[in-house]
Amino acid sequence: MMYGCEARSQKKDDDKRIEAAEMWFYRRILRVKWTDKITNESVLKELKTERTLLNLINARKLKYVGHALRNHRTLLMKTVSEGRLDGRRRKGRPPISLVTNLTTVCGLSLHQIVQKSHDRAGWQQKVRSSIATANTASGCNVHIKVNNL
Repeated sequence: MMYGCEARSQKKDDDKRIEAAEMWFYRRILRVKWTDKITNESVLKELKTERTLLNLINARKLKYVGHALRNHRTLLMKTVSEGRLDGRRRKGRPPISLVTNLTTVCGLSLHQIVQKSHDRAGWQQKVRSSIATANTASGCNVHIKVNNL
């Protein structure tokens, strides 16, 4: 389910689908039928958990971007994130990009993300604080352990 989530940009519709899938997983654990009228809050309360899948995806994105920007052998991530294309874009709303997702999750500009990612310990702290802020903003008091930070 989460394979390659680090490199994808996601829309609000995708967020809703991820949350729905997470609730479906929890309901499967409790063997709740889809016809039973049980609220999501009661399912979460019974399992003594909160929704954490989106926060985990965002943590993986931040962790991946920090790794890719620190890599001195290839500047692919820097080229992709800071590069501009010649020509004009299509008419309509601009597409959601990975950079847009990262700046929303972090609360930093792209330039600040590039600068802060070079300090590995500082970037790890920023990833943890961004996820903690997302947890408290959603009313969730769950601490997510991000492996190998």
